[in-house]
This record gives sequence, structure tokens and C-alpha cells, in this order.
Amino acid sequence: MRTPIRSRMMTSSQPKKVLLVDDEPNLIAALRRRLSLEFSIVTANSGPQALEMIAGDPDIAVIVADMQMPEMNGVELLKTVRSRAPQIRRLMLTGNSDQETAVAAVNEGGVMRFFRKPCDNDELKAALRQALDEYAFQNADSVSEASPPPAPDNADEARDAFLSVMNHELRTPLNHIVGFARLLEQDNGLSGTENAVEFVKHIRGSGEKVLNVLDRILEFTRLSSHAGGEVDDTADIVGIVNSEVDNIRKTARLRGVTVSVDSLRLKADVVAKQDEASMAIRELLSNALKFNVEGGHVSILIKCDPERVAVRITDTGQGASPEVLERMGKPFQQADNSSSREHEGLGLGLALVKSVAKANGAAFSIAGGVGGGVTATLVFKRPKAEKAQAVA
Repeated sequence: MRTPIRSRMMTSSQPKKVLLVDDEPNLIAALRRRLSLEFSIVTANSGPQALEMIAGDPDIAVIVADMQMPEMNGVELLKTVRSRAPQIRRLMLTGNSDQETAVAAVNEGGVMRFFRKPCDNDELKAALRQALDEYAFQNADSVSEASPPPAPDNADEARDAFLSVMNHELRTPLNHIVGFARLLEQDNGLSGTENAVEFVKHIRGSGEKVLNVLDRILEFTRLSSHAGGEVDDTADIVGIVNSEVDNIRKTARLRGVTVSVDSLRLKADVVAKQDEASMAIRELLSNALKFNVEGGHVSILIKCDPERVAVRITDTGQGASPEVLERMGKPFQQADNSSSREHEGLGLGLALVKSVAKANGAAFSIAGGVGGGVTATLVFKRPKAEKAQAVA
């Protein structure tokens, strides 16, 4: 008979615990010594024992399980924890031969994040801090409002930033289009050759980049002119997040970044236009990938209360200071505005997200993550019908 899991919404004044699970006593003892000065640690030597402990202790907030264990391996254990106590944060330790299985487990949602053994001590501690922060977010009684919007941008500063970005983002692809077109025009025996085909690909790619730049500018202009009033549209934000995550899986895999989505609901309608909510999530995921590190992680949490639904996206990149994040929230501004910057782009991503939030009566905030990186949060209103059902 399965042991029932106690309600994870129980309150307790005790510090939240991290449960370490491994069948090798020496390894688990060493890990406990490394972590016990900062975290409240409890241990189990098997999957079944871990489940018994979770059933009897509502203060367990995070579980870290070894992949290879007899009787019940790490993936099976964490999938079971997800089904019985979904708000517990689930991390896994793996060997080099288990990488593909671990990535698949993250993509399926059973595992939130995995670490190769032997894992870096500082990296693991940062992940545990983030996991405890996520647990607190998911177990809060209500969704908090996001920070108030910053003061309006200086017009001259915005104009200069716009001109600088346009010079860089449009001039480069246009130069490619003109240059390769001239080579084809001169021909020089290129017709029908592999070089000609490559030139046409460069022209098409550069043209598509220009169109994308113009589309995003027009979208930002349209959203910025929206006064922000009543929105009658509703959209399933869980479905939107899952769809946008599926769209970036390939890019994330190529960059060595894992992505996890955690929602206690399969569907959650919010007050928002479908395409605009999708655009905001897409921009935040793009940033989380762009500014992440190889082997990093993107964590997406969705939390509902009777009034609001929050989508929180955290990456494990280098992070940014409050001053840099504030600048990045302004149109055509980036973390690094120099011409030799590492990351290309318009500097419109966060400005677009802010405009989407304003147009749909939502709220947006961004800050440095607890375990490093950056955490962005969108808070949408729930439709009136769903509010009434939640209260009833």
C-alpha cells in the first residue's frame, strides 16, 4: 500500500530540509559534510526510504538523488516524488554515461536539473539556494504583484540608442545583401555553381534578418502606443509556455542547456491576447538561453492563486546588476552597448515584454536570481469566471 504524502501546504517554523539519497554511505556522508553548514540536511540510502521520509516530514523542500541506485533508480524516484509531492524540488546526480537519460528526464518533467559527478561544490550550493527559493515561491499563499514600472525613458537617450542599434543591426545584413548580389550580377562564371547557391543563401538569410528586425520594431511601436485598458481575450498560459519551450528545445540542446517546466495545473487561463502572451514568453526564453552558460539550466515555474497566475523564468547565467537590468528594460539598450559586444540583438526583448504586460493588464519584474543568473516574472490576471470557481 502506498504511503500517503502529507499536504505540502502545511506551515512550519522549522527550516526547510534538503534530502540527499544515495545507496553509497561514504558518498552521502561526504556530500552531507559539504552542505550541512548552510543547509538543513537529512539523508536516505534508497528510494523507498526517501519516499517514507517525505511522507512523514512536511519540511522536506528539496530532494537530491543519485541516478544509479538498486531497487529504485534516481529517475524513477524523482518521477514518483513529482506525482505524490509535486512542489518538492527535484535534483539528480549522474555519471558521464547517464547524460542522455538525465536530459530526457528533465525534458519529461520528472527531474528539474541534473549534475555530473563529481559536481562543483559552489555550483551545487547555488542550485540548492535556487531550489529552496522556488519552493518558497510555489508554496506562498498568493502570487505577489511585480515591481512598479520605472520612470519614463529620456527621449534623447532613447533616440540615440535607436539610431545606434539601427546602424548596426540593419547595416550589416544589408551590406551582405548588396555585396553578394553584386557578385552574382557580375556573374564571372558563378551561375549554377555551389558558390552561387551559397551567395543566394546569404542573401536570403540577411533579408530575413532585416524583416525580423523591422517586424519587431513595428510590434514594439504598436504595443507601446496601447493605452492599456480592459482585455477581453483569454489564453492558456500553461499551453503557451509548453509550446514555446518545445520550440527552443533544439537550440537549448545545441548550447548544452537543459530546460524544465513545473506547473501544478495542466491548464491555466489568463487575461491576455494569445499572440502577445506567446511573444512575451518567447522573448524571456530567448534571453534565458542567450545569456546562459554551457551546461546551464532554465527553470520555468507557473503558480496560480484565485486572482493571478505567475510565470517565473530563471536562468543560470552570469547574472546582471540592478543597474544593467534596468538599462536592458529600456528600448534598444543592452547589457553591453559597445560595438564589440558578445551578444547580437536589438535590445528590444525586455522592452517588448514590458509593453505586452502593460497592454494586457499584467505585471513584469526582473531581478538577479538567488542562485545566480536572472529571474524574470510575469503576473497575469485570471478571468472573472475562473476567479469565482477558485473562491467557491
